[in-house]
Amino acid sequence: MTPDADLARIEHALGELIRLSGSRRVHDGRMRAVGLSLSRTELRFLGRLDDGGASSVSSLADALDVSQPTASRSLRTLEDEGYVTRRPHSGDGRVAIYAITSKGRKERKRLLEYMHTQLADALDGLPARRRRDIAAALGELVDRLSARPE
Repeated sequence: MTPDADLARIEHALGELIRLSGSRRVHDGRMRAVGLSLSRTELRFLGRLDDGGASSVSSLADALDVSQPTASRSLRTLEDEGYVTRRPHSGDGRVAIYAITSKGRKERKRLLEYMHTQLADALDGLPARRRRDIAAALGELVDRLSARPE
């Protein structure tokens, strides 16, 4: 196979992975499977707070590339459901700081475990060496793409 054909196959596979990972159908199926009703945006906020710690609305909106009104709505919904808490910033009471709750962490963990099982099922039957090769290639690709300037 030519380098151009390899590149085309890689581009196609990455496009399909991105499409699947952002798919409403896939997301809705996962939510049904674990009994949650989070939107994709709400789930992104929950993940950001779980991985990065407490943060302000504006910082979260910037990090997730959404508008502040979208961030505020999503965080309000998460707060109403008990997944996050809100408190005033210690240095500026006008700024709200959001943090994930133990309930939010627990539900996110349950979803991640389900997604782990989905991936394990998709890889089931592949020889261990092939799985290691895929893991190494994906890791290397992410590293190479991350190292490139914008």
